[in-house]
Amino acid sequence: MICAAGVDRTVYHNMQLYKILLLVAGVLFASSNGLFNTDTYIKYRKQGKPEDQIKSEVTKLCVRLNIESEQVCAGAITLNLPTILYIIDTKQNLTASTICGVVFESQSCPLIDDEYKWTVKIDNNPGKSVSEKKNNETINIVQITDLHYDPKYEPDGNSKCGKPACCRKGQNDTNVNDELAGFWGDYNSCDTPWHAVVDALYHIKDTHKDISYVYFTGDLIDHGVWETTLDGNIKIINESYDLFYEVFGNTSVYPILGNHEPQPLNLILANNSFVKFRYAPTTVTNDKLSTQWLYNMIADIWIGYGWLPESTRSTILRGGYYTVSPKKGFRIIALNNNVCYCYNWWIWYQPKDPDNQLQWLAETLLQAEKDEELVHILAHVPPAHEHCQSTWKREYLKIINRFAHVIRAQFNGHTHNDEVELLYGNENKVKNVAWNGGSVTTYTELNPNYKLYIVDNQNYKVKDYENWIYNLTLANNDPNDRPQWYKSYSFKEEYNISDLTYDSLKDWFDRLSHDNDLLNRYYGHFFKLAEPSLRKECDIECKKTVINRITASLGDKTSD
Repeated sequence: MICAAGVDRTVYHNMQLYKILLLVAGVLFASSNGLFNTDTYIKYRKQGKPEDQIKSEVTKLCVRLNIESEQVCAGAITLNLPTILYIIDTKQNLTASTICGVVFESQSCPLIDDEYKWTVKIDNNPGKSVSEKKNNETINIVQITDLHYDPKYEPDGNSKCGKPACCRKGQNDTNVNDELAGFWGDYNSCDTPWHAVVDALYHIKDTHKDISYVYFTGDLIDHGVWETTLDGNIKIINESYDLFYEVFGNTSVYPILGNHEPQPLNLILANNSFVKFRYAPTTVTNDKLSTQWLYNMIADIWIGYGWLPESTRSTILRGGYYTVSPKKGFRIIALNNNVCYCYNWWIWYQPKDPDNQLQWLAETLLQAEKDEELVHILAHVPPAHEHCQSTWKREYLKIINRFAHVIRAQFNGHTHNDEVELLYGNENKVKNVAWNGGSVTTYTELNPNYKLYIVDNQNYKVKDYENWIYNLTLANNDPNDRPQWYKSYSFKEEYNISDLTYDSLKDWFDRLSHDNDLLNRYYGHFFKLAEPSLRKECDIECKKTVINRITASLGDKTSD
């Protein structure tokens, strides 16, 4: 397992930022000038080298290796160095080998530390059956995800600036390509202007009059990862949730944290974004390093707007997760699974089940089973994501395998692509499904989208969904008019399946590998019909790379 991107369009910038952060950590890896893993800066720090000197040396090395510009190198290092040095100073047994194992976890860089061989206690009794009720009544659930609002977005700004995020104020002096940012967004490495965020939410309100719930699956903050500030993040979070409340009023909104919300950044790979989260363990109380400010803030906002009951505050403050029952027999579990990232430096500090979240999940699902409740799980990162640390992911999938019969669906974001994960059991049967909401941001080479799920009002299974998008090129042709949102497809109609039962989804997946027309359609929707992505040369074998992202095995996820 390697923390690296697959078919995503931001691989280059992601890997560049990773290199910066691994330099900070003292892990130098194979590169064009022959550097390999070493614990140079760990040794320097333990020998007493001061922070300023390490920062200066690593910044110069970052620039000399041509990883990024001096501005980006210096910014990323300045924001991450305090966390890394705190961990080096307090974790006496930390080695570069451990860091390499967490980040790359490969044959050449194995993770063999006993600290990472932990398990969660799960009730192993046979699952209690839950009565299967269904009728023709449905409810509508909207999923919005990955807004990535950029307050510095500048229409007609520089959209090809050579930095992790472009289209931002102050970048025009580097515009040698004459690539100008569109009014409603841009296909290059650019995030979402405020007026596009406002338009998306009001379009949803104006178009769908019978929404029961809104699921927001994370990521409010932009990709300007080398220059974020605490005050800036707080402002974006407040403004964004104020808008949700203004638009949706009394409709219940169930939000979760994305990997971009914390500050300072930790620059971990999100499938096609620079992730910035420093999800520190709650045992870390240093004000400059702790994530507690974020947990306190979101608890006040989410509860204050009446979206969540006061009873959720304790777990939100513990780790940014919660559970709520909107009506009898139905439970929503909202996770903060950003803590599992292999580029989350805090995994080196506290490997085992951060904030006791997985143990809480297993116990909450067991109680839901006893109470005959059916469950939706919201989490930012898809269940089998390649960038989730393997022990955490293994234990999570074990829990899903045990309680799959009460979990009716999972809803994720993070990748920005329109995709689905089918979770298979031992009998080569689909046992659970995770739907990905895509993204409102166009970052990178994507059209904006959201999803409307039609859900059975009794058993809470997804019966169908509609994907809604607009063509960014057409929208930018006339900035005076609002974008023309339209339903790009419904899953059942587009793929000609009678229902979204697990058997039908398995049949649909089996067809993908030999039905080129079906694969072409899925591939097009994967990029939300965005012209820049689809213009790139990609034959059938190339397109099959998206198939590998669809399936994951629950199986017998035993401990090592």
